[in-house]
Amino acid sequence: MRLKLKRPPDTLLILGTDASGKNHITNLLVQLLEKAGYQVEKREGWLAEKASKAISSEDKGFVSLLIEKIFLTTFPLTQYGLPFLLTVLLKRDVKRFVKRGSTAKKVIVISHTALRVLAFYLGHRFDKEDQIRIPPYLEIVLKSLLPATQAKTLVLDIAPEIRHQRIALRAQQGKVDNFDRYMARDTERSERIESFLVWLGYRYLNAVVIENNDLSDRELADQVQAAFDGFKAD
Repeated sequence: MRLKLKRPPDTLLILGTDASGKNHITNLLVQLLEKAGYQVEKREGWLAEKASKAISSEDKGFVSLLIEKIFLTTFPLTQYGLPFLLTVLLKRDVKRFVKRGSTAKKVIVISHTALRVLAFYLGHRFDKEDQIRIPPYLEIVLKSLLPATQAKTLVLDIAPEIRHQRIALRAQQGKVDNFDRYMARDTERSERIESFLVWLGYRYLNAVVIENNDLSDRELADQVQAAFDGFKAD
């Protein structure tokens, strides 16, 4: 591939729901950035997570699948304590990220567990963005993310039919997980969760949205480069 990327941010966070293509775009970016001479470190789930060499999130182990199942099963009861728990987890992640300090490598963080869970929570509590109410203590932490980390964010948005196609393919391959099934079960709810994740990224992290409806690698690279150029202009 002759494509190259220039002027990447020091820390790039890639947000997206299930089947949005987070791992594919991350693997593509790692390949292109290393080809351009940059050293890259992948992290998954948290800004301060250890480096990951995982290529895909589809081959989850028993423990990961069990945690997903427990979360979904208990969510009707545990949802009321999630805002406080997510506040604690976000504070901890930011503190660890800052303490860890800068690195010579470009860091790409695949997803953020707390933000994904928050979008999931909001998608069950509210119908529209203008109805969303976030507790003040959680909003303080959300507003601190960008100043504290200086991370730049891409958030992936996909059409519902694309999500269903990708999840159906995973099912055929025996790689579908509990969240995939949950998202495929209710299109309206899935779209609401995704739109609220986009809303969180845009509102609190100045995220750039990429509509990843089966874009080619060249189209993805072009959109990412445009985002990088926009980041530098901020």
